[in-house]
Amino acid sequence: MIGGEIYGDIHKDKWRVLRFSPLTLIVVFFLEFFFMSLVKVTKSNYLVEASYNLSLQEQRLILACLSRVDPRSEIPKKVTISVSDYADMMQMDTKNAHRELRKAADKLYDRSIVVSDPEKTQEFRWIQSKAFYHKGEGKASFTWSDDVLVYISQLGRCFTSYQLTNVARFNSSYAIRLYELLMQFISTRDRKINLGDFKSLFNLSDKYPLFRDLNKWVIKPAVKEINEFSNLDVFYTTVKKGRRVVALQFDFQEKKFLQLGIS
Repeated sequence: MIGGEIYGDIHKDKWRVLRFSPLTLIVVFFLEFFFMSLVKVTKSNYLVEASYNLSLQEQRLILACLSRVDPRSEIPKKVTISVSDYADMMQMDTKNAHRELRKAADKLYDRSIVVSDPEKTQEFRWIQSKAFYHKGEGKASFTWSDDVLVYISQLGRCFTSYQLTNVARFNSSYAIRLYELLMQFISTRDRKINLGDFKSLFNLSDKYPLFRDLNKWVIKPAVKEINEFSNLDVFYTTVKKGRRVVALQFDFQEKKFLQLGIS
């Protein structure tokens, strides 16, 4: 009895169709789910709360690279990621992975980040020099800036970790940012963010002067994606002073195993 077909990358460049029994398909699915659950992103909380603006592709590239290192150790400055690895991590086909890596590598050097810690507030680049996309080899490489390394390497405390698979299917960088800010408070399952701080964190201080527009184009879509694709169920309300919205109250909880589509 044929249970289904799996299209796999066999011997790297040769694609074949394999036929398996239903039981084998279930085992393969659970093994894939298990190994993907081990792929985690870890950042210092100061980096989670930093102010920056990255495109979705740039966010994905950074997260994919962070998921490949041990944040407890001193991580290498130079990073290389292949199209095939990127496609697996972000759950997409290789054609889209090629396009995303090229686009992210092209602009990442131009992006800066503002980080505030107890000692100082400073702005610096994510990477030391322009990222390079190796056209004929299907991979991208770059070098972390020394300033960023402080917040992603040799982390012993005050950090946030989460499974990469929980954000891999997001279609907006806003959803990724909000998810990280919530996961930072996963132990309490609630977070209140001043509206001004929220806009600063998302680098939107000069945009969306009307709350209804911010809510329509940023907050609601981000919450919808988190609820649909991640391990969290998120609810939020507004905190008002008179008629003016001054803060956002987020309450959230982790979904049960069965709610993630595993049965």
